[in-house]
Amino acid sequence: MKQVLPWLFAILSGLALALAMPGPGLGPLALIFPFLLLEALERGQGKWRPWLLGLLAGAVFWTVSTNWVVPVMHHYGGLPRMAAVGCLVGMGAYLGLLWAIAAGVSSLVPAGWRIWLFPVAWVAATVLQRFPPYGFTWTGPAAAFVDWPWLMDSLSVWGTTGLGWFVIALSSAVWGLFQFGTRRSAGAALVFSLVALSLTIVTAPAPESTGEKLRVVAIQPGTSLEEKWDPSQSKEIADRVWSMTADAAVRGADIVLWPEGAVPYRIDDDPAYREMLERMAGQFEIEIVLNSVASLDGGGYTNSAFLVTGEGVSPVRYDKVHLVPFGEFVPRWARLAFTDSLVREVGAFTPGRQPLVLPARVPLAVAICFEVVFPDLPAAQVRAGAQLLTTLTNDGWYGFSWAPRQHFTQVRLRAAETRRWFARAALTGISGFIDPSGKVVSYLDVGETGFLTESVQPMNGITPRVRFGDWWAILCAVASVLMVAIARIKEKNPRKKKVISEQSSVISSPADRPQSKD
Repeated sequence: MKQVLPWLFAILSGLALALAMPGPGLGPLALIFPFLLLEALERGQGKWRPWLLGLLAGAVFWTVSTNWVVPVMHHYGGLPRMAAVGCLVGMGAYLGLLWAIAAGVSSLVPAGWRIWLFPVAWVAATVLQRFPPYGFTWTGPAAAFVDWPWLMDSLSVWGTTGLGWFVIALSSAVWGLFQFGTRRSAGAALVFSLVALSLTIVTAPAPESTGEKLRVVAIQPGTSLEEKWDPSQSKEIADRVWSMTADAAVRGADIVLWPEGAVPYRIDDDPAYREMLERMAGQFEIEIVLNSVASLDGGGYTNSAFLVTGEGVSPVRYDKVHLVPFGEFVPRWARLAFTDSLVREVGAFTPGRQPLVLPARVPLAVAICFEVVFPDLPAAQVRAGAQLLTTLTNDGWYGFSWAPRQHFTQVRLRAAETRRWFARAALTGISGFIDPSGKVVSYLDVGETGFLTESVQPMNGITPRVRFGDWWAILCAVASVLMVAIARIKEKNPRKKKVISEQSSVISSPADRPQSKD
């Protein structure tokens, strides 16, 4: 049984964090996943076992939390169900490698040091998920606490990596309190994590408003993918969006957002469609922000956002920077290894070069679909002058799974980090408006059809998270290297052996641990 327990704790650790994510929504479980993983590492001593335990925990987390990948690849990608399951497990193992790094590095130091090292190592390793082209920072510990306003306030200072560090540091300190010989270190870690959180909350900048409020509309036509791909439905789909836009404009609107793929026409390849857009924008004195495929002069295509006003289509457009792997581009090696049934529905887009801001009535930035999960994109757009953030998406692939709620939560995190209003238009839901604190002001759920209108305040000001980037992750990476180096040096120093021995004297079995008198 002792041989099985470490693996069981690792599985429970990944499962706990997965169930804490939006969808299941059992947020407090995020507080125990580090405790369980540290216990697995303590019971699973060995050269490679800690790395494997971390890999297992990470693979379980990603496999469970993104289980919606299976129906997408099976139904829309044409893969057999078992092959789709295999792809999900493979993706979970790939992303779980970063957990393996955090766990393995933490095992290089004694237990007293591990309380401090594990939180920073975990942040330093998992932040690598953000790097394109294969980055996938879909969710994490911070997403479990979007309904805790006082924790959300801290995001404007240290971002989701900082809040993730706090959750792990707090749980690690509590784990240390249960370990014989590490009470002093655990107590110090507990105090440090609480002080760090308090400082970020106290120093969090207040939102800075500028100019007059705008009436912004988010259209949710509720078009299924089957309708969208049926050429005979094209006119009906377009008429539905036109009608919603006109209705919203009559009731009062300044800016109207269409979701990704709202109509099956291309703005740069259909003069009649372009003329209708310009005429509608002029007639109702509105600005329309929409998504369309665009052709590049040198060949190729981009997934782009356009601004249409009564004066015409703005020459400034936003080209999607972060493309979806195996959704909007396929690597050459995958074309050789994967079946044609998977790649037949995949686009071949060229990524954009820079996060441009559209010259609407206020400087406005757009994130297309899953781009919103990358914190550095809206941060760059805010630094470029964006006073209002928007996102256009099509989550129709995911139906009523956990994915739409997980995706919508990322918008809330970005709003709190940047202190900007965030408007979201989704083809099938969830559309909504989020204020600068990350609070949902209004929304249309999955499966609903209609539009939302909200008075939105343009915002100014640059938060520490936006100004300095992911500075907390950099500190964590530096701290990880220093702690491992110092611990290894002290371990080799004969004069320090006694100290190291006292710090690492942890009993592996709870039954063997002596009862503390305090």
